[in-house]
Amino acid sequence: MSDHGRLRVAKLRTICERSLGFGQANVDAESPLVDGAARAAGAHVAVLVGRPTRRSLGPALMWAAKETASSDHGGAGLSRLDLVLDPSLPVGSSAQAERDHADSSDYAALPAGAAENADHTVFGLPPDDHRVVGGHLARIGRLFVPDVRVWLVDGAEVVEVDAVAPPAMVPSPWDQAPDLVELLSDAGLELAGEPGTILGEVAGLEVARITMVDGRAHLDICVGRFDQELSAVAQSDLPRRQALQRAADLVRLTRTPDNGAHPMTRLARERWLRAELIARPGLVGTSALNAEPVLWLRDGLRSVAPAAASGTDQQGSPLVVVCSAGVDTDLVPAALELAEAIDPDARLVLALPGADVLVGTERVAALARRPPRIVGLTPPWGSFTTRR
Repeated sequence: MSDHGRLRVAKLRTICERSLGFGQANVDAESPLVDGAARAAGAHVAVLVGRPTRRSLGPALMWAAKETASSDHGGAGLSRLDLVLDPSLPVGSSAQAERDHADSSDYAALPAGAAENADHTVFGLPPDDHRVVGGHLARIGRLFVPDVRVWLVDGAEVVEVDAVAPPAMVPSPWDQAPDLVELLSDAGLELAGEPGTILGEVAGLEVARITMVDGRAHLDICVGRFDQELSAVAQSDLPRRQALQRAADLVRLTRTPDNGAHPMTRLARERWLRAELIARPGLVGTSALNAEPVLWLRDGLRSVAPAAASGTDQQGSPLVVVCSAGVDTDLVPAALELAEAIDPDARLVLALPGADVLVGTERVAALARRPPRIVGLTPPWGSFTTRR
């Protein structure tokens, strides 16, 4: 254990004894984590987080579910999780911490409809307002059976953080851009609304986007936001319809199971899986699915976020399907938050490639007040896979 690891474990031990109501007696496990520490005593777990973000709950629940499943307390499972946020906690060198925090598997550092504040948010929340981050984590924690409490280390004090209301969703500009929406549809693109944006996709990969600029609808064409900026120059002599068709045809030729190792097949796989289910909804027990916006705007094609769709099951009851690919330790809390925003009464299905259905994900899903059904599928990109 490193010096920083021992420090984090010692600090959590002190917080547990002074503020959280359980001391050294009956402790089953103590462990340093990448950005904090964790402690389990029977069915009670505390996790210390040094870089709190909107994604901090999932990894904590995954550790807690594993430890309580294997500890000797009568098999009662997790009953309480204390999530302690301590932004002042040392988690290693600043350079390494920055590299860890910039993991490309993270959700975009952009909130719904707040592109102008992109440099000042992390996963849709202000990085320096840890009470706001804690409030959202406390709200998401209510979607689980265990008593999830969120605490903030504020100097010498450890104070509990109350849940806050979810952020307002910014609507997609469907009504403001009917001609551009028709253009994307005529090109055979899959239409997906995002907060403040409409995307045109091929097999889940963005080739065009509609945004509002100074009150007017604006269309960008090419694969991804940064390529779109280049395309505006490189294809400036092409009619818009022809440029759009060229970009779409390029993706259609490349994004196939036969090209499983091609870089273009490794991008936005969760959205590719969603596109497959929209085309073949019977795979998850429904006759039709419609794409739903996420709660976080992605800042590029390599940024990932669970992709959602909604419909009705064979009995006519509402259904929300959340797709993911690879390893995402925060998938279950993120999916529950998405489903709550789309339709709180809907049944939730998590759709994953079969190889990505992990025991840890199943354990966390079982803790939900309304446990989602997990479906393992053959991915549309074939057998070649890259875990993130």
